[in-house]
Amino acid sequence: MAETKNEQQPHSFKRKLGNTTYTVKVHFSKDTDKTFKDRVQKLIINECLEKNQK
Repeated sequence: MAETKNEQQPHSFKRKLGNTTYTVKVHFSKDTDKTFKDRVQKLIINECLEKNQK
């Protein structure tokens, strides 16, 4: 099925670590009650908790 110009392409970015280039694609559900801010805060909290456990 061909995509039309009105359809949004998924957001993505590339990150190179060492000799490997990673392509990260981001998509969001329209059927959620969590905001982007909520999700980022959860990621930060989880990262801090993980570092404290090491």
